[in-house]
Amino acid sequence: MIATPHIRNMATLGGNICLDTRCTYYDQNYEWRKAINFCKKKDGEICWVATGSPKCMAVSSTDTAPALIALGANVRLRSRSEEREIPLADLYNNDGMNYLTRRPNEILTEIRLGSLHGWKSTYWKLRRRGSFDFPVLSVAAAVRLSTGGVIEEARIVLGAVASRPLVAAEAASSLLGRPLNDQAIEQAAAFAARIAKPLDNTDFDMSWRKKVTSAFVTNALRELRGDDVSAERLQLTRHLSDESS
Repeated sequence: MIATPHIRNMATLGGNICLDTRCTYYDQNYEWRKAINFCKKKDGEICWVATGSPKCMAVSSTDTAPALIALGANVRLRSRSEEREIPLADLYNNDGMNYLTRRPNEILTEIRLGSLHGWKSTYWKLRRRGSFDFPVLSVAAAVRLSTGGVIEEARIVLGAVASRPLVAAEAASSLLGRPLNDQAIEQAAAFAARIAKPLDNTDFDMSWRKKVTSAFVTNALRELRGDDVSAERLQLTRHLSDESS
């Protein structure tokens, strides 16, 4: 679901985690950007996505970060003078230009996961072409169930709807102590969709991307419950065809 086979065979996981933010106004050739007098992220002074914004609104497009944050990953950062370990979620700022908290003299050397015994996780990605496109919405979900089917821990993370991966803490908290039934899923999906605020800086209509956030979270949680969601994936593909036309 990430990149082309050529890139997957040459790239690193750390490279995808540190992926630069993307934007319709930034990801263009020089002549195109010059014609609009450039943008805040490169050579200009205005964010054309939100002209009144004091910061760049370019969007985080890393696939692996939401999935790894949902699994509770930490990263280790090393400089010549020190080494530190932080939660992966803390590696990001919600700023399209200053999008990483990594210091200029640091490199990312390691990604660390604790015990995942009892956890189930999934990753759902919206993009126009199924083979290699960047996400324009992504949902990573992970739950740990008790032997009785009650949710003991949960994490939900949204990608490609802000300049950083968004941890849907309220949505995850709403699941705790409950079975993964339709009511719990519906409530969690509504909480998660509330924090998704995509802008008009990538593929597809931004209002439609926000609308389908709830459906993506719903299907991700249903998949963790053990439901067959292949029909929903097919229906989504048809919706994408409609949007493309």
